[in-house]
Amino acid sequence: MASSSSAVTPPWKYDAFLSFRGADVRHNFLRHLYDALDQNEIETFIDYKLGAGEEISRILLEKIEQSNVSIVIFSKNYADSPWCLEELEKILECRQTLQQIVIPVFYHVDPTHVRELSNSYGNALAEHQRKISSDKVDNWKRVLIEIANLKGWHFNDTKKEPELVQEIIDYIMKELKPLSSSNFGNLVEIGSCNRKVDDSEYFM
Repeated sequence: MASSSSAVTPPWKYDAFLSFRGADVRHNFLRHLYDALDQNEIETFIDYKLGAGEEISRILLEKIEQSNVSIVIFSKNYADSPWCLEELEKILECRQTLQQIVIPVFYHVDPTHVRELSNSYGNALAEHQRKISSDKVDNWKRVLIEIANLKGWHFNDTKKEPELVQEIIDYIMKELKPLSSSNFGNLVEIGSCNRKVDDSEYFM
């Protein structure tokens, strides 16, 4: 599908980029989501496509720039990784400068923990503060809060994973190629009074 975007500026090489903490999601949700993206011909970049010996940081930053959509999977240990936070910085930059679409997915983590930098997110940032400059960590905090306040999905035990994956796929398809309006019951605009939520899902 990415080739259909070649006429626009910037020309996207990928439809989607996946940002995730591998240890949390690599063998379950991530695989299911990636397979669904592939089955729907949504050209997606995921880090295992990098060849041996490539400079991961430089290459990944380029891949983010070349993607129409970034899907950020916030999991319990996402903020433990400085590299995940570096990715997130680049994703927000691309949203602001390239109008990239950014979709947060909260996987077994309360969205308020990300928005308020509490629990595992607060602990991770406090640990980074001991090793990294305050300015850098403060920027990561700002980026986390901003991305976590975008429209997104919350997955927990009350929601079946295939249903969530399909909702995300439907939404991306709609954004990449405008279709008739659909009901994305689990999609939430955090911080808005006019929120669409499934009966079992509350972000606030």
